[in-house]
Amino acid sequence: MNKFPFKETKLSNGLCVITAEMPYMESVAVGILAGVGGRYEPEKNLGISHFLEHACFKGTKKRNARQISQAIEGIGGSINGFTSEEVTCYYAKVRYPKFEQAFDVLADMYLNAVFNRKEMERERGVIKEEIKMYMDMPGQLVYDDFSSTIWKNHPLGRSVLGTFDSVDGISGKDLIDFRKNNYTPKNTVISVAGNISHNDVLKCVEKYLAKWSSVGTVTKLKPFSSNQKSPRVHIRNQATEQAHLVAGFRSVGRSHPDRFALRVLSNILGGNMSSRLNHEIREKRGLAYSVHSHLSRFVDVGALIISVDTDVKKLPDALSLVLKICANIAEKGIKPIELKHAKEYLNGIMALAMEHTTEFMIWLGRNSLTENDFLTIEQLIEKTNDVTPDDVQRIAKKVFKNNKLSVALIADNISKKKITGIAKLK
Repeated sequence: MNKFPFKETKLSNGLCVITAEMPYMESVAVGILAGVGGRYEPEKNLGISHFLEHACFKGTKKRNARQISQAIEGIGGSINGFTSEEVTCYYAKVRYPKFEQAFDVLADMYLNAVFNRKEMERERGVIKEEIKMYMDMPGQLVYDDFSSTIWKNHPLGRSVLGTFDSVDGISGKDLIDFRKNNYTPKNTVISVAGNISHNDVLKCVEKYLAKWSSVGTVTKLKPFSSNQKSPRVHIRNQATEQAHLVAGFRSVGRSHPDRFALRVLSNILGGNMSSRLNHEIREKRGLAYSVHSHLSRFVDVGALIISVDTDVKKLPDALSLVLKICANIAEKGIKPIELKHAKEYLNGIMALAMEHTTEFMIWLGRNSLTENDFLTIEQLIEKTNDVTPDDVQRIAKKVFKNNKLSVALIADNISKKKITGIAKLK
């Protein structure tokens, strides 16, 4: 029995509608997702996807900014949006009888936002304050440094927020043209999860969007390629209480067959409290309070990322041990009990996440836009269960290489020469 069923329909205008019917829930989450984000932007308009997302909340032809929020919050719901490298999403969560009201608001924002000059100047300032906020957060800023290092000279290495100069250069016409070219039916997914039927969602979508058509030309992404030959190190000397370290290895994309073994590898390495990194670095040696690993995945490429926050004096030992643990897995593999625990953990958190309508909705919409082989939850669990110790060691050998390693570090008075000497697999 399929415990997580979903249904998908494509309308005649190319718009995709995907739903997960969850009749036991009180809520329903609805999202409108566009297949565009930071990596699609022209150099002169860095941050335009994020700027456009903000702008769509500032008013439409029939609602001002306050009326947009009140239309959802006034019925006991919530509304928000986000921009990533490959996807922009507008979403709301309401009690299921209020679905149509929520969808009406989101569709209105998506298609009919008006870019009032005063509102845009005000929002330009808000976005620049957002950029400043992240610059004051070394634990976040180090990830920007890491991205620019591992994805060197590629759009993936740029901040989704843009820069002060690029945000200042985005005009109302730029926003209109970018929306026209990228917010098209064929580049949009309507994703819904919760207490509503697929047919009822279709009726609502057809009511509001069936006549929507566009002749825009969707921006094509630039595939990633690398000529990296040795580890890359980026150091930002900055007064901080701790050293903030991010080390990572280029890996496979969202639809690659090895993604299941890579997910298991990341979990065993640093995915939870019982992982190797946590045991060796935190519990056994007390080198750090926070240490973990996770995956960053895009259409054509990805990264296995390890983060450590530690005292500056302990940093060399922590970095050396991280890389030693990675090399050990590649050389000696993993234990059967580690594999068993990783599978149970990953399958468990996947199933639990699907109990939340918003998470399920975003997962459905994002995967529909960015994955070539959309698998059900049951199929994902089966693929995870099929992973063997040999699979994990094979992907470890493939990923844990010096020509795929990048390191970013923010700390006070750190020698790049010293860190560069440590930042290599032996």
